[in-house]
Amino acid sequence: MKRNDKFIRLLMVLFLSIGTFFTYANPIKNAALTVIENNKIKVTVDEKTGSFTVLEKTTNHLWEADPWVKAAGLLTIKNQGKLENLNISSSKKIDVEQIGNDKVKLSFVNPAFENGEVAKGVSINTELRLKDGILEVEVMSVEKGEYNVTELRYPTRAFSLETDVDKGAAVIPQKQGVICPSYISPMNGGSFCMWDDATYYRKTSGKLPLFNNGIGLTMPWWGTHTEKTAVVGIVDVSARPDMFYNINNNGQYLFNSKGVMSPYKRIAFLDPVWKINRENERKMISYEFIPNGNHVDMAKAYRKEAIKDGYFVSLKDKAKRDPNVNKLQGAIYMGVYGGYPHYVEMPGMAFTFKELQDIIKTTHDELGVDNAFFHAWGVFSNFVPNCWPINENLGGVKGLKKAVDLTKKYGYLYSSYHAYSATLENDPEFNTDLFARDKEGKLRNTGSRWANIDQNKQLGLAQKSLHKEIAALELEADITDISFATFPDEDNTGLFNLAKYIDSLNLVNGTEHGQQQFIPYFDMFEGLTYLPNPNLVQFSHRAPLFNLVYHDAIAIFGKIQDPDNQISINGDFRVKSLRNILFGMGTTIFFSPYEFDGMKEMIRIANQVVSPVNRETFFAELTNHEYISDDFKLQRSNFSSGTEVIVNLGPVKQATKEGEMIPGYGYKVTFSDGRVAQGSFNLSYNASPTKKI
Repeated sequence: MKRNDKFIRLLMVLFLSIGTFFTYANPIKNAALTVIENNKIKVTVDEKTGSFTVLEKTTNHLWEADPWVKAAGLLTIKNQGKLENLNISSSKKIDVEQIGNDKVKLSFVNPAFENGEVAKGVSINTELRLKDGILEVEVMSVEKGEYNVTELRYPTRAFSLETDVDKGAAVIPQKQGVICPSYISPMNGGSFCMWDDATYYRKTSGKLPLFNNGIGLTMPWWGTHTEKTAVVGIVDVSARPDMFYNINNNGQYLFNSKGVMSPYKRIAFLDPVWKINRENERKMISYEFIPNGNHVDMAKAYRKEAIKDGYFVSLKDKAKRDPNVNKLQGAIYMGVYGGYPHYVEMPGMAFTFKELQDIIKTTHDELGVDNAFFHAWGVFSNFVPNCWPINENLGGVKGLKKAVDLTKKYGYLYSSYHAYSATLENDPEFNTDLFARDKEGKLRNTGSRWANIDQNKQLGLAQKSLHKEIAALELEADITDISFATFPDEDNTGLFNLAKYIDSLNLVNGTEHGQQQFIPYFDMFEGLTYLPNPNLVQFSHRAPLFNLVYHDAIAIFGKIQDPDNQISINGDFRVKSLRNILFGMGTTIFFSPYEFDGMKEMIRIANQVVSPVNRETFFAELTNHEYISDDFKLQRSNFSSGTEVIVNLGPVKQATKEGEMIPGYGYKVTFSDGRVAQGSFNLSYNASPTKKI
């Protein structure tokens, strides 16, 4: 009996040893947590909620799951005419399955409505996958059951920043781009009031679409960073989610109708919003974790993807094909408005071609402008999209060609205004034959004045007349408006056909706004500059995110409707000029002929301050951008040409880290050869002495 007891004890020791060995060799999954990791990141999935955390190992920073309710995702269902967001972590069944060392499959089955009712037959299947320092998060499928399921925010409130605790920013590539600090930075009293008020209302939350003119994101990525680490999410090239933003908001908008205070902390987060009914896309976002990263590192991470996806064609290569691209270097983009395309021969606006000649001559001879691109609005006798013939009442082909010949003589570029996407109701020839239609033959885009023409008919409209104008005027450049401002969520063959046709003409090609998909076909974008969204402007700072990716692939100029010579939410001439040299953009001056004399001083200054910097940095990569001062007014940029630009966008003089003082609205540019240009814009007042009457 004793021998048997001893034998049993030996077996138990042996089994325990073997068990311990297998525990170390093949770690048994914790009953509540599933972990996948490599030497860069550790992903931990909570099996009760399906939410996850990510530990970035280099800096030991833990990106927490949703800090409000630990929701893995929010599923939007239209129920009895109302939209309701279901927390998928409330699902009656959540399955978490680990596949190997680098994949986790999750299933959320039968989520519950807020009233406890179960959405039977609804299930969401996702995967988390590790690839080196990348975490791929993919929505594999969504079963709708009998419900009208519209969207899925997934992951929800991941990689968030707690306001005034996690010092960092949310980074959003809307237009050029913005960063939204996650803390109350130094600001004047009025700005603080707007900042604090906005965080309690919907101004600091909402959705932004991808590739949408004006309000949308220009690139499919976004991210957050602290002072020591960053995470950037890059959307799969096939996908078109919206981005939900919540900036320093405590979700008070969720409780206002109940008249109670939100129990949640203020946080900043950016979520992908997947459209369930959008097919033929891979609903995947890849998160890259960057130790000590910031908005520059995020942009550079996406730059690699842009090059891989074929969006990047360098300006150097474009100039090799067409040397006239060199004329964009340092150019002032001069829009001359004569009423067109809104009206033909508009009283008080229309100009003769002799007046246009005089403006071009004055720009060169009197103002000393070395490089310019003249864009004339108002040279045809028909409304868009019929950009022909040239208006005889204004001087005809002969008169306009004299103006074009002057631009060639001075080394400038010229284009008339062209648009093929719009037919206007005020046109005497207006009809709906060119409109896009749905499958039932009903008119589409009837409420869009500038985008109502079927994209598949636009190439034919361009082919009707553009070649005639090129031959008559011997053009070297073309501006085509509107068509490429958005990238519709549909078959875009018609837009690409138009872009390829214009590109085949071997002109210096430009378009208003522009999207990254059309960079290979164009040399310049007009208007892809500053943020138009008044809400985001109140609590963000502009950042050259687009130029950090594409500066050396596409020339960027100001927007015709918000040129540098106008005061707007984006600043005045001083601020816009300083931002131009900082971001590596060209000046835009837009005027009607009767305003020209009032533009002269600004044109002179732009030629002296902005153009020399743009001329040197035109073909260079924007390699770095930083906010030097706590109030974000003092900033620095560096270009691969060796050029360094420091600007002060505020009225108070401030010192750099090296102790160099930059005056209010001042700048210092160090060129590649060591030359230094510095100065400032000063406010002045000139008035006659008061006289008694």
